[in-house]
Amino acid sequence: MNDFIRKIKLEKWHFYILGLVLINFATGITTGFRLNQDLTFGLKVIVYLTGLVLFFTTIKPFKKIVVYYSFYVISCILTGLFFLSGGIFLAILSSLILYPIVPKQTEYKTETLVIYYRFQGFMNRCCSYEVVAPKLFIFEKHIGYINIEKPIDADKDEFSFKNNTISYKYELDNDGKTTPVRDTTEILRFE
Repeated sequence: MNDFIRKIKLEKWHFYILGLVLINFATGITTGFRLNQDLTFGLKVIVYLTGLVLFFTTIKPFKKIVVYYSFYVISCILTGLFFLSGGIFLAILSSLILYPIVPKQTEYKTETLVIYYRFQGFMNRCCSYEVVAPKLFIFEKHIGYINIEKPIDADKDEFSFKNNTISYKYELDNDGKTTPVRDTTEILRFE
């Protein structure tokens, strides 16, 4: 097994892909352009799985790099314990450790606009979203963040992006009765 791993140079591939993910993260913050979320999630899963494999192959004989690879095993063990026993403490620990790998939830998607749920912590307010525009199939451009007073219903709500503002059409809820009103438009500002 170790010969096969050395032959395919798994450790180099692990760090190449980790470097690509980190460069993607840095360019996403500085320029707003990044790889789309599906591709980024796939790369993160590859980094995670290769980290697990490399932990077990470098533990005997012991090398110093095993301390780095132990992060992947510890996160796997904590997540397993959370699913077996439950509890808020293990849930907080596993969510903090797995936060970098968890994909963003797509709430609304069209050809020109994608809206992701924005995770801001455990005690965050409702309905904060990230708006991105898909570019060239594998890239996306960060446009901004919006806050809405209710969760997005992808079947009933409509979004459009023009002149650096988002128009949000939705249905009003009058005393428990949903009344479809398509001309109710709210212009959302970006944070």
